[in-house]
Order: sequence, then structure tokens, then C-alpha cells
Amino acid sequence: MLAVGSRTLAAAQDFAQAYRVPRAYGSYQALVEDGEVDVVYIATPHIRHRDDCLLCLQAGKAVLCEKPLALNARQAEEIITLARERQLFCMEAMWMRFMPLIQRVKQLIDQGAIGEVLCLTAEFGYPTEFDPENRFFNPQLGGGALLDRGSYPLSLAFYLLGCPETVTGQAHLGSTGVDEQCGLVLSYRNGAIAQLFASLRAYTSNTATITGTTGKIVIHPPFCRPDQITLTPLSSDPVVVTSQAQPHSPSSGLKHQLSNWVRQNRLTQQLVKKLRDKGQVQWQPIGGNGLNYEAAEVMTCLRQGKSESPIMPLQESLQLVQLMDELRHRWGLYYPQD
Repeated sequence: MLAVGSRTLAAAQDFAQAYRVPRAYGSYQALVEDGEVDVVYIATPHIRHRDDCLLCLQAGKAVLCEKPLALNARQAEEIITLARERQLFCMEAMWMRFMPLIQRVKQLIDQGAIGEVLCLTAEFGYPTEFDPENRFFNPQLGGGALLDRGSYPLSLAFYLLGCPETVTGQAHLGSTGVDEQCGLVLSYRNGAIAQLFASLRAYTSNTATITGTTGKIVIHPPFCRPDQITLTPLSSDPVVVTSQAQPHSPSSGLKHQLSNWVRQNRLTQQLVKKLRDKGQVQWQPIGGNGLNYEAAEVMTCLRQGKSESPIMPLQESLQLVQLMDELRHRWGLYYPQD
């Protein structure tokens, strides 16, 4: 890291001293005017993403911007349009996608390790101390569970299943008017369904499970920064048989049903035990703080002359924001910037 910029010089200097950054600037304008700065990582609050991205792009700098790329789709379109006009690299900093085990999950699915994916479930929630002025709860600052927490399970669903055909969702709007919890259901053309949950109030499982026709993958918590996944092969043979049995007398029929229930219950228990035993655990520690993986992707793309990352393309970032806009507006949640 060559330089850091903040709204005050004192804050920039404190950061520079703590992380041994050579240069500190008391404004973002001063930072982008440094001719030796090539790429800017934007880690400002949601409401600043649009302005800070445009500032950097207008100064000819490549951009890595924290998620979500913008507060709404209109702002995201402005960023993307300028980046493409200037032929400058721009990427949403969805660090989850660049984690080694998330990349491994994508590879396994693409290789057909669990067959056709039919179901994805993901939860992301941590209790957050309530403060109406804090960015988590303040609508003036783009608060709410959807943008802050929900963007992770949504991005995972987009990455593994693609853009959904339909989306529905419910949210609890708290006293400040932002969504403190939300649940989403995404439906896909092939019949796959993603069930997602995000919360500022509850400590959820923070696990993601992807189930296919021949197996499932569990991404252990926190799924956005995993160091462990479990791949479990499953039989494609039906567990529940619907073929009609031969007719019996009333008494023998009852005995047959009771016997069949006991037998199937035992078989189910044995099946569960076998499935647990067959789970293949894959473990990989996170290098550094995890942000290094997305930074490495930026440098790889720049060296290859790419203006977008194939792992986190701008079109997908736009689709994600568009979907979140649609959900928010259905819930009656609008930001002043809308």
C-alpha cells in the first residue's frame, strides 16, 4: 500500500502509522491526485460509494469498491458507464467470492460433483447493538440487513446459480424504517430454489448448504470467509417409494403398514449414518485477513489488461443492486438517494 486518504489528515496519519503506509492525505481528492497511485480501494460507507468511485475513475484510477457497489441501481449504472467509457478496471469488493474454498465450491459444482443443483440455503446474521444514528440502522446512511448482510447470501446464490427468474421476500422494518431482518426466496428456470436470510438482530447459523441430485456441499461458518467445507455424495435413487403394494386383508394390511414403518425408519437412520460417514471434509486456512485474495484478483486482471473481473463482473454487480432495489421498494424501504 502506497497511500491512504481520509476526510481528515489526522485520521489518515493515524491509519498510515498503524499500518506503515508511506503517504497520508487529508482528503480523497488529494489521494487521487497522487500520480503514483494506480488502484484505489474504496472502503467508505454505502452512501459514498457512487461519489468516491466517480472521483477515482475521473482521475484515471482503477477501482476496487466495497459491497454493495452502490446504494441503488441508478448509482451503479453511473459507475459502470464511466468505468467502461474510460476503459478503467472496476470491481465490487465482494471478498467472499475470492476465498479459496468458495472457489473450490464453484469448481466442484461446475465439475458435476453434486449433480444438478436444486437447492441453496444460506443465513448470515449477527446481533448488532441498536443505535439509530449508526450506519446499520440509519436510512440516511443506507442502513438495513439486506445491503449489509443480505448481499453475501445473494451474491453466493448469483455466483453458484446465476441470476434468478423470480424473487420474493419478507422483511421486518424496525423503528428507524430499515429492514432489521429479511428472508428471500429465489427461483430459477431449472426448478432450483435459493432460500436466504439476513439479520441485524439474530445470531444465525451463518452456514450455506448447496444440495444437488447426487450430493451436497456445506460451507461451514462463517460461509463468507470459510476455512472448511464438507462434500457429501448422495444416492440418486429415490428414498421414498410410491409404487402400490399388493392388496392385503384389513388386519394384515395394518400389520404390513406398521412393519413397513419400522423397517423404513431403521433404514432412514442407517442412511443418515452412512451419509455422515461419507462426508469429505476439506479444510484450508485463510491467508492474512482474507482481503488479500480480492486484491490479488485486481492485480491479476490489471496485468492481463482486463477492465473487469470474470469472477465478479460489473453486470452481475448491477443485477444484484437492481434486485435489492426491487425488494426494498416492495417493502416500502426507500433511501433519500433513491
